[in-house]
Amino acid sequence: MRLVILTLFFIFTIVNCRQCDFETSCSDDETCCKLGDNLWGCCPMNNAVCCDDHTHCCPSGTQCDTQGSRCIQGNVFHSPMQKKKPATKNVLRNEFNEIICPDNASKCPDGSTCCLLEQGTYGCCPVPNAVCCPDMLHCCPNGFTCHGQFCSQNFARIPHLKKFKSTSIHRKPAVNFMNSEESDSSESDDLPQSLSPLKCGLDKTCPAKTTCCAVSNSNGGFNHMCCPLSNAVCCSNTCCPNGYHCIEGGKCEKNASPKYGWQSIQNDY
Repeated sequence: MRLVILTLFFIFTIVNCRQCDFETSCSDDETCCKLGDNLWGCCPMNNAVCCDDHTHCCPSGTQCDTQGSRCIQGNVFHSPMQKKKPATKNVLRNEFNEIICPDNASKCPDGSTCCLLEQGTYGCCPVPNAVCCPDMLHCCPNGFTCHGQFCSQNFARIPHLKKFKSTSIHRKPAVNFMNSEESDSSESDDLPQSLSPLKCGLDKTCPAKTTCCAVSNSNGGFNHMCCPLSNAVCCSNTCCPNGYHCIEGGKCEKNASPKYGWQSIQNDY
């Protein structure tokens, strides 16, 4: 039953939308037009003319007169220009370019595709805009069709791809920097190199197995601070463990874990 629902939803989506690229679309009665920031927008009419100002559009068969803010056809007909709206994002990404899966609880790395698993959770197919196979275990590159144990395209046939586990969207509190007394207490010339203090700026040191962070200040310079974590990620006023990135509100979010890319898969075959 789940497969039937998913198939019907997919067919309905294809019939009622127009793809601008792999990740964005407009409705079927709209036209895809580029916006000024090189993103896609939608013009509210079919077969529209996309104007050079990247903001407006005109009906089919007319020309854009951006100076006069009108659409012209010969010397007779003219009408107001229409404004584009942002296209719909079919693939949601966060600020780190990771792909957010439809459950909003898991994510996949850039260059992969969220695909539903048998358990009802999401896995990651190791290619972008992939075809998720009905068996909910495998997937195929874009343009291929799932066919038994293979992905087929015309007369070409390659082994299907296996999904890997998605990363849960897991957050934890960030770690505060060490104070001056803590950061300067580990200086010693007799310690092994692995336990020796770290140079941190011109006149500061950090204890061994910590991280030196250069934090920008209001004067346009940097304050050097010590994070009590090894190989840490430095935030604006805190730090995060390795494998996490800094997010708003003093939190750390786990990075999406890549498994392998399409290039390595091609090399295997």
